[in-house]
Amino acid sequence: MRPWRLPLALALLSACTDPAPTAPARDAGDDLARPDAAPDAAPDAASDAASDAAPDRPTPRVPFSTGPYGANVRDLADHFVMPTHEGDWSFRDEWTGEDSYVFLVYAPRAPASPTDYTAALFDGSITDLIDASPRNVHYFFLWNSNEPGFIEAQGRWLGEIDQLPEADRAWWRAHVHFVPRQLSLLTSWVGRMLQYRGRTMLPYKRYDAVQFAIDPQQRIREVGMLGRLATGGVLADLTLLAGEPTYYNWERDRDARLAADRATVVQVARDQTAHDTIDVDVALPDGAPFDSLEVDLSMRCPNHRDGECGAWDYLSHLWVCEPMAPDPDAGAPDAGAPRWRCDREVARWITTYWREGRWVTDISGMLPLLQGGRKHLRWHASPQFDPRRTDYVVSLSLRYANRNRGMRPVAAVPLWTGGGWNAGYDATHAPIRVDVPADVRRVDFYALTTGHGGVQPTNCAEFCNHEHRFNVGGRELLQSFPEARGPNGCAERVSEGVVPNQHGTWYFGRGGWCPGLDVAPWVRDVTAQAAPGATTELRYTTTYGGRAVTANLGNIVLSSYLIYWR
Repeated sequence: MRPWRLPLALALLSACTDPAPTAPARDAGDDLARPDAAPDAAPDAASDAASDAAPDRPTPRVPFSTGPYGANVRDLADHFVMPTHEGDWSFRDEWTGEDSYVFLVYAPRAPASPTDYTAALFDGSITDLIDASPRNVHYFFLWNSNEPGFIEAQGRWLGEIDQLPEADRAWWRAHVHFVPRQLSLLTSWVGRMLQYRGRTMLPYKRYDAVQFAIDPQQRIREVGMLGRLATGGVLADLTLLAGEPTYYNWERDRDARLAADRATVVQVARDQTAHDTIDVDVALPDGAPFDSLEVDLSMRCPNHRDGECGAWDYLSHLWVCEPMAPDPDAGAPDAGAPRWRCDREVARWITTYWREGRWVTDISGMLPLLQGGRKHLRWHASPQFDPRRTDYVVSLSLRYANRNRGMRPVAAVPLWTGGGWNAGYDATHAPIRVDVPADVRRVDFYALTTGHGGVQPTNCAEFCNHEHRFNVGGRELLQSFPEARGPNGCAERVSEGVVPNQHGTWYFGRGGWCPGLDVAPWVRDVTAQAAPGATTELRYTTTYGGRAVTANLGNIVLSSYLIYWR
């Protein structure tokens, strides 16, 4: 799960809402060129003054916000006018409430290096980026050093756009913008912010001085690592830039659904700073009115800056806990806080590499475990093995709803958990016989299954297709993960909620999970095999490549249940 270490000293992100303090000596790293000392800049077209309203423009779906504005990550973005190769472009006039705006600065160092981050990005293909992008995005390309190289890239990319079919050519000509004025001469808040970022020290350096975005909610956003890790550094890949607007569209659709949802929300944690664990007692509602349950987890970085939360792709869980029985050999019981046994997992996530994320997951099968009075819950992320200490800012809630399913889950019968995946694994998972109540209307098999560890030569169970054969009343349910060996298995799931452009090997497919994503329950209707009023036998075995496991192949993390609906 650990990425290769980055050998590059990367650009630092900084806030500039307040007047900038005296900046320490700039540490530009391998990727950012130190701007030449510029003469007093003449006012450019990118002033913050409002421009004349554009005629005959449709009313935006979401009005342009009147502020308050800032220049920190997640602050509202103020109006600006940007000089481009086709004239001045006005943010307020072009605002639709549906588009994203992504900014990338050409700032190669001299002498040129084959590992130079921005030079390699501008060597990429604009049509490859366009092919990967949603249409509701504007791309702005700026420069801060080597103007001839920028002009060459501009000409090459405009030539590529001219080869597109007519309708696409017109669309992308209006959505790809080249800024001819040097970044150090831009006087809008965009120019000032990028210049300030470039000269300001931060605890953990990233790419903030050469890239950022504004999302459809008009909020300033980080742009992550646009490349893949290799022995010599980062192999830049311009097409990965498309992941940012793709993810903003996914966020927009999720937020719209939640805003329209008439759910009863129980807040478990709100903006709580945590290193890896939150224990909380919470009052949960009676489950009778509800047939659906979602869990909403937000794991933010302090200051919303990349690099200021967990460095690796850690397992994260939500558990329902019960008080531990007193130890008869321990003497008098402790009068302090109770000790908890947390062995009923109800939700699972994998954290991001150095970025923040939010996920809303349907866990309706866990409704029987999350209802009816006061419960003790534990959110836990696996202990961090990065030498520095970083925290998360965690918000967690449960969303109870009635979606008119005609029945609701009333019991969750625990089955098997996981363990070390080796020759003895199957023997530790004995058959289970279950008496299904006669009044049950539906029975689901429900599992959270992920593979971990990188045992050579198979790279199991993180990067291999581990096969789980659940037999319910004679019917085999096969859960497998062929995407685990794909070089882009997780990069292709940004539209499903994978946080894009994380600072690690987030793009590889995994055995049942992706970094920066929730683990969706695997649910199968087995009512025909687990007949109400009868006894059903369940069996569980595993295979690798269709054959029994005979060696150590990593670790399986499994929680499985039968869910009864009535």
